[in-house]
Amino acid sequence: MRLFLAGLGLLLFCGVNPEVFADQVYTWTDKDGNMHITAEPPPRNAKIKDVIEYEPRVDETIPDTEQQRDSEAPVATGEQKSDEVRQARARAKKARQEAETARVKAEEATKAAEKYIETHSQNEYMRRAHKYQMRKAADDAKAAQERARIAQEKAIEAEKNVKLVEERARKSDE
Repeated sequence: MRLFLAGLGLLLFCGVNPEVFADQVYTWTDKDGNMHITAEPPPRNAKIKDVIEYEPRVDETIPDTEQQRDSEAPVATGEQKSDEVRQARARAKKARQEAETARVKAEEATKAAEKYIETHSQNEYMRRAHKYQMRKAADDAKAAQERARIAQEKAIEAEKNVKLVEERARKSDE
């Protein structure tokens, strides 16, 4: 009976606490070429692409966003205000550059996917033989477009943050 209760307690602890089992993430491909990302080890006949060690982050180690820190920071005087504005402008410039780089990469990925699909879908045999690669090329292009969209949103937020910091500096001067 004690063994049963000990086993049940261990099972409940492990079932309730997912961090006990979530120490590795496996990326693998099955025999049909489908990619899987799982916490369980893949079957023996699968091709392992990557094993990622998982380390949970404690809440204290998660950094605040720069915008939260900037918007919640008390207004400083003179030189500190101009430094805050200069830093906010630098972050906005960097965000714009990252957005433009992401946009260019998305365009290149889209063009490459379109070209690959066009050249490999000329007949039924090629469509079947290259189905997975064509789908992957299209998915890669969509992912690049999503990264570009996110980078553009970050650039817009950085621009808004510049305006907030400049407004705070103007109000404190008055």
